[in-house]
Amino acid sequence: MLSFGKSITALTYNKGGAMVLRTGSAIAVGTALSLGTLAPAQAATFRLSWTGQILGYSAEGQFSYDDAQTYENGIVRGDDLDAFDIAFFDPQGNLIQEFEDNHLTYAGFNFNFDTQTREILQDGSFNEPNGIDIGEYTVLFDDAGEPIGATGLNFWSAAPLTEDGEPIPHVHLTDFGDEFPDLPIGFGPHLDVAFFTRTRAQLLDDPGAGEQLGQRMIATKVPEPGALVGLGAIALLLGRLHRPRSLSPKS
Repeated sequence: MLSFGKSITALTYNKGGAMVLRTGSAIAVGTALSLGTLAPAQAATFRLSWTGQILGYSAEGQFSYDDAQTYENGIVRGDDLDAFDIAFFDPQGNLIQEFEDNHLTYAGFNFNFDTQTREILQDGSFNEPNGIDIGEYTVLFDDAGEPIGATGLNFWSAAPLTEDGEPIPHVHLTDFGDEFPDLPIGFGPHLDVAFFTRTRAQLLDDPGAGEQLGQRMIATKVPEPGALVGLGAIALLLGRLHRPRSLSPKS
């Protein structure tokens, strides 16, 4: 039997920073994230994107790291990042919550990026070297020090095994403290999920739900400023080449 709840007994994470609820559009937030953190001159910057499999919740953000450094096995870990900003949106595209410098404010932060394949590792559990754990997740304890629950908007991975030993890698977007009670729930206790090896029809037990597999969070390279200038010059040149000539009377 699969468990779709994040185990709190195995965690000792403390809240790394206060959560701030803001409102706005995806376009405004995308602009803020792209301009809010200035990357070093040698930084490689990537945009983040993800869309949920059930209801269409989404995430947008960016991260950067020093491209001049050499990383073990070519993997950039959370401690290697220069910046990491992420924002989550409801199915209508409204901002739910954003986290700036999440790699510094969340004690449980786990992010691993393969610089060779340019893939975010997320096929493992949230606390493993091939897993992901971003946003916020805070365990609540009673007076005796026993865990009694958790809070936080959290994006995290899991890979439970079937009875045959087959891993089922997937990610969740979870509102652990029910801090956003008006948001629709997409799967179990989660706002949305993405199962990489299971279709919507399989998850919902509905043959008509579609055969789409869940989407991994993806990273897309942001062109360096010099490349953008070069592309602009090419576009300008092409525009001049394709400009219609004025016709003058034949003398």
